[in-house]
Amino acid sequence: MKSKIALTALLCAGLSVPLAARADAVYTVTVLGGVDSVAYDVNNRGQVVGYMAANEGYRGFLYDDSGLNDLGTLGDGGSYAYRINEAGSVVGTSYAGGERFAFVYAGGAMTALPTGAGSDAGDINNAGVITGTYASTDSDGFYQPHAYTYANGVMTDLGTFGYGSYGNGINDRGHVAGTAEVDGPPNWPTDPFFYSDGVMQNIGNFGGIFSQAWAINNHDQVVGSAGSENIGGNLYPRRAFLYSDGVMHDLGTMKYGGDSAAYAINELGQVVGYTDTDTGGASFLYANGKMVLLDTLIDSASGWTITDANGINDLGQIAGRACKGDLCYAVRLDLAPIPEPGHVAMLGAGLLVLLGKRTVRALGGRKPGAPVSAYIGPAFG
Repeated sequence: MKSKIALTALLCAGLSVPLAARADAVYTVTVLGGVDSVAYDVNNRGQVVGYMAANEGYRGFLYDDSGLNDLGTLGDGGSYAYRINEAGSVVGTSYAGGERFAFVYAGGAMTALPTGAGSDAGDINNAGVITGTYASTDSDGFYQPHAYTYANGVMTDLGTFGYGSYGNGINDRGHVAGTAEVDGPPNWPTDPFFYSDGVMQNIGNFGGIFSQAWAINNHDQVVGSAGSENIGGNLYPRRAFLYSDGVMHDLGTMKYGGDSAAYAINELGQVVGYTDTDTGGASFLYANGKMVLLDTLIDSASGWTITDANGINDLGQIAGRACKGDLCYAVRLDLAPIPEPGHVAMLGAGLLVLLGKRTVRALGGRKPGAPVSAYIGPAFG
């Protein structure tokens, strides 16, 4: 595992080298499902979850060494698998009787959580603690979604800033990242939150009214999209952010005035998400202070376009979706072997020299007493 992480750090350090210097692809594309499928998450064993087209709509899937596995459904509707932990336990949403229900899938069986109708399960940590959203009611009896955690048969309401809240990510410390409504109609503005030790903290925005947090790693680094001020005629622009040690960092965008969003972060501090470009939407990898389009990191002759990047593990594997023409598939992006000999081998040798200096930064860890923010590269865009 350590050698694989070192290789991942080495290749990601290579992202700082001009793209023209890398004639070989950094990633290969592994197709997981059929047409109209999407991958949402990948764990460090390479297991992937997502959803695929089925007769009644969509069904959650788990892709592992045995191939593509249909997770089934709780009733007469479809299902969607969102996240997976290292033990292979999966969480998501399934429909029954026209209502949606949060589920956990483990040991070959899908089980509804006792969170009731109108609930979702957004993430699960390695201790089996789940976060998501359930249908609460306010003092007047009106529907109000609330973020929750669920562990050992006990559900805990995380509260909100005033209206609804949504639990989207949880780390192994039990800390939660999500979104909360800070006001009501007519706009229902939202801000991202960080929840720990019974306290929900608003982590801010860039001056706009619609912001969300989507994921959190074990260093309490949170990623999402933060509303910013009107730029280039975009009325409600959002920028991908990384929040660390009390500071929200703008990861940028590939289009002036365009939107971007960060959907996942691994323990190395590498981030994947979406960005507008001058030619449309695209997926990105952010590492070493650089936002790089994933389309530039695969074989340009392959015909693939990476449209979605939703999850990334500590080995650098990415879960998402790729299209050829109008046909789109759930995929896992795997790091390509390093060709030798040639200029890439020479590049690798040079990066190995740098690796000793970059190890702490690449692994997303800290020297004793040093803040995580000291290892975050400058904003790009």
